[in-house]
Amino acid sequence: MANCWAQELGSCSDKITREHLVSRSLFMSDDVLVDGFPWCKDKPIKIGLSSLTAKVLCAKHNSDLSDIDTAGAEAFAVLREATGLSNFRSSFPKKRWTIKRSRIDGRGLERWFLKTLINMSFERDFRIGSDSAAVGVPSRRLVEIAFGLGAFAPGAGLYSVVHVGQQLQSNDTVSFAPLIQNGSFIRGGLFAFRGLRYFLSLEPERWTQLPKGVTISGEDWSISQLNFHNREMRIENGKYLSQVIEMAW
Repeated sequence: MANCWAQELGSCSDKITREHLVSRSLFMSDDVLVDGFPWCKDKPIKIGLSSLTAKVLCAKHNSDLSDIDTAGAEAFAVLREATGLSNFRSSFPKKRWTIKRSRIDGRGLERWFLKTLINMSFERDFRIGSDSAAVGVPSRRLVEIAFGLGAFAPGAGLYSVVHVGQQLQSNDTVSFAPLIQNGSFIRGGLFAFRGLRYFLSLEPERWTQLPKGVTISGEDWSISQLNFHNREMRIENGKYLSQVIEMAW
């Protein structure tokens, strides 16, 4: 069906649905920040989630991705709790705490980022992936990965963007900006997810650092280190370990 970005998989239903471009179930607030597209090039734009919808998937394919919305919402809930606990413990004198341990489905979160990148970029100004055949359309390879029918090649997929002393911000927002290659195609996406930073690479290339000048929401991300398929996040309060979040791959 036209306007369904998964149409190459076939079996589209007759009905096209109005999809939240960023899963509504993730948020307790009503806004999301978008950055890096021609229509918000000069500065990030805050958009109400109720208006951030588009007809980008048919009813069948939208339903088929409901597990990815669940994975994203569960990850968001873990990070919401982690930032809240970190802020709470930081208000007390530094001491040893009982270590809080949590778990996130890494593969599910990776596919959520891919689905969101495609939702935000579909029918816009750039090909989605180097092997995409048309402007504004994802390649079949990326569609299959989003639906769990394929896997990223080595080096492609989800990276954590980190630097020493990085602070967790307890704000219920996602920021997104595409990484565009030569004004031609989207090679990845930058996400700020509950104060944590992620880079989703669509191409089979191992990254250690983003190109100089890459920013989102006015912050330079090129100074940070990229960790591919990060296994765990260790959160300290003062010199003491407070929380460990395992990323299950």
